[in-house]
Amino acid sequence: MKKHVLLGICLLVAGVLIVAPGRVQAASMAVLVVGLETDAASDAFAEAIRYEYTQKGYTMVTGAAVLAKQTELRNLHKQNQPVDTGGLAAWGKTNNIDFVQLVVENDCTITINGVAKSGREQLAQVVRCGTAQYTGRGYYRTRFIPSSPNPNLGTGFEDMVHVTGGVFQMATNYYVQLSDFYIGKYMVTQGLWKKVMGSLPSSISGSLLGDDKPVVYVNYTDVENFFTALNLQTGKNYRLPTEAEWEYAARGCKAGNCDSYTYSGSNTLTDVSWYQSNCSALQVVGTKLPNGLGLYDMSGNANDWCYDWYGSYGTNTASSPAVNPTGPGSGTSRVMRGGNWFSEEYYHRVTYRHPVVPNDRYDRHGFRLV
Repeated sequence: MKKHVLLGICLLVAGVLIVAPGRVQAASMAVLVVGLETDAASDAFAEAIRYEYTQKGYTMVTGAAVLAKQTELRNLHKQNQPVDTGGLAAWGKTNNIDFVQLVVENDCTITINGVAKSGREQLAQVVRCGTAQYTGRGYYRTRFIPSSPNPNLGTGFEDMVHVTGGVFQMATNYYVQLSDFYIGKYMVTQGLWKKVMGSLPSSISGSLLGDDKPVVYVNYTDVENFFTALNLQTGKNYRLPTEAEWEYAARGCKAGNCDSYTYSGSNTLTDVSWYQSNCSALQVVGTKLPNGLGLYDMSGNANDWCYDWYGSYGTNTASSPAVNPTGPGSGTSRVMRGGNWFSEEYYHRVTYRHPVVPNDRYDRHGFRLV
């Protein structure tokens, strides 16, 4: 029996994707759904997906350029050739298409490094992490994956999201009231770090390198030195988020109203996160779905340093919340939030926190601006 294969490749997104049932989508999304197989069953399946998107308000694109691209993609698939996702993304941008959905109906295998394997996880590794070329077919569920770098990466100061403050509950007996603040849409990239500091931490090499990847191998003092330099250069007052600010933003809170997702932006971790089960290396920032505030990588790729010393939460009621808390006055470890490309699913929950010694440097520790 054939199985439906959905290989999703997302192009540069011009609007905000739907991230929760019932949430209104901002801006119209132009979508191309390509049935790679030429048989009737595959075409029917592709048509069903097109119908679902039109019901959500997406616009299906047509025209000579679209038909030519569909033929090209089908020929690549027929010959078991890899899709150039970067080229596809550039083509989509030129033709004002927000994302392309490739639909395959088949049940066979893929080949990784000369070894035939079956199953959607192997295919996920190929498509998402780029560890091997896609040289076959397999069973995989729909994912939208950006294939081109986001604009302004490598600068970063411009990519700030306004967060409307409010009261929210962090723990059983700990309510917090936050003022409005701005937080980085992306983690601080290596490009931004070099622009501010002149050179990267010496430990960043090999697969970790990339101007559009998070800067890692930075300890708490390194981060403090970065903010000192950045604020001198800009005349601003950038800093690390407090732990409360980080969780509030990760949970997509607005004026105290927070999403109820397990992870930042979804209950399905693979939608929003790079982690141990779907990747084996640090990734370009912003290549997963954002949360409700438009923030990327809050649940994965690299961890975020927070300002606070690690300690127990306070006891505060909703009627008497802690106002803009900054944690204990001293301690032995700082708070680290968010999961990373190496960690298991459990560590990517928006409520998970762990202590890290300030002098520690790892290939999965990064940060973002507030």
